[in-house]
Amino acid sequence: MQLTEHLFRRESGRLVAALTRIFGVHNLALAEDVVQDAFCRALEVWKVRGVPENPAAWLMSVAKHRALDVVRRERTARVFAPEVGRMLESEWTLLPAIDEAFTGSAIRDEQLRMMFSCCHPRLPEEVQVALVLNILCGFGVGEIASAFLTSRAALEKRIARGKKVLAASKRLFDLEDEAFVPRLS
Repeated sequence: MQLTEHLFRRESGRLVAALTRIFGVHNLALAEDVVQDAFCRALEVWKVRGVPENPAAWLMSVAKHRALDVVRRERTARVFAPEVGRMLESEWTLLPAIDEAFTGSAIRDEQLRMMFSCCHPRLPEEVQVALVLNILCGFGVGEIASAFLTSRAALEKRIARGKKVLAASKRLFDLEDEAFVPRLS
């Protein structure tokens, strides 16, 4: 179980960042659900077959396939990330678009974009830190609440409010966008 906890802390933020690139920040909960599904699947399969040689790659593969399923099932009913939305409309471009989101350099870029997005200027500093710890570092609400010396319920509300602000922004931070230049100086 310790391997799974360590793996979750290390990989959950990477996977959420990659999936948010596909689904859009307004579908952050969907990205988190797909990551949770991948870890639940890992616990089931690894109990029977044992832990694979490269568990992080196994999780990434499961998350990628689940993302494909979600996009295929919901592309007419749900709006995905505007940056890649058109690429998700056709079967010809769907798989390459999802593969691109899961490359090593793209994941690192998406983690950075997600970190800047979590530090949105409309959010108080304690909410920014809580979002980064929860979304990108894989810490649970109870652990973060304990570190902040606050109640679990209060921290859950902070995180929920922060996620609402992220969803309302409709897009992730972009280093090349003029609207974000003041945040970089």
